[in-house]
Amino acid sequence: MKITMVIVLYKLKPEESKTFQTLIQALSKNNQSNQEIKLLLYDNSPSKHDFNPLNYEGIHISYHHDPRNLGIATAYNFAWSVAKQNGSTWLLLLDHDTEITGGYLHSVFNHLDMPSDVVAVIPKINSENIMISPVFSDSLRPLKEARPAPGLQEKPVMAINSGTLITINFLNEINGFNKDFPLDYLDHWFFFEIYNKGRKVWLMDATLEHELSVMDYSRVSLERYQSILDSEKNFYLHYKKELWPSYRKQLAKRFLKQMVTVKNKKIAMCTLKGIFS
Repeated sequence: MKITMVIVLYKLKPEESKTFQTLIQALSKNNQSNQEIKLLLYDNSPSKHDFNPLNYEGIHISYHHDPRNLGIATAYNFAWSVAKQNGSTWLLLLDHDTEITGGYLHSVFNHLDMPSDVVAVIPKINSENIMISPVFSDSLRPLKEARPAPGLQEKPVMAINSGTLITINFLNEINGFNKDFPLDYLDHWFFFEIYNKGRKVWLMDATLEHELSVMDYSRVSLERYQSILDSEKNFYLHYKKELWPSYRKQLAKRFLKQMVTVKNKKIAMCTLKGIFS
């Protein structure tokens, strides 16, 4: 089966991406043919990088630069269109900072022939020896709960985007990725849609290391925090509606904590407004 892979870059040369480096290494050691694999590098950087795909033999690589930086939803939708042009059955999503291993890649190739109701195949993701993905999606604090076991996931789960393998047929069915979530909570929305449509997820017994982006209020801008907050509210208000009351209570607790621990009080005020808007 044909597979299209996409790595989304931002202010980083392809050669500087941990994902690109380790993926190329893993593919070079791949015992299977790479002829069915197409790799797309989608670069959201302000300026185009000097990159020659012909420097890498044995795999078809294309490079697309988009200085608008409209987020990952736009990048993924472009990759979806490319995958359809390629005649691919699957689309593999990758961030720029995920370490790809030969074991993970081998597991991906072994899970390309899945039951029709399985529309996404995911790995376990660790950050600092803690499994952060997937998690069960019925809680606002899933990292405090038990983790899913490998195999078919009957109970709804949520996984981070990077490392997720998705069927093109399902993307066609839902008309691609929701631009209402250009960056944050796109993964929450996508896995919500899977179970909302009566489909399933398969968790591979393969693990990747990923740099977890923990919010550091001393470094996050007010605009960035507002964007995260808007996406959170949109998701719980319009999709995971049963958690909306609990989410508002969590926002209240977050506001109180931010008033005490966060130097930029405008961030706390954003949270306060979010509770009542």
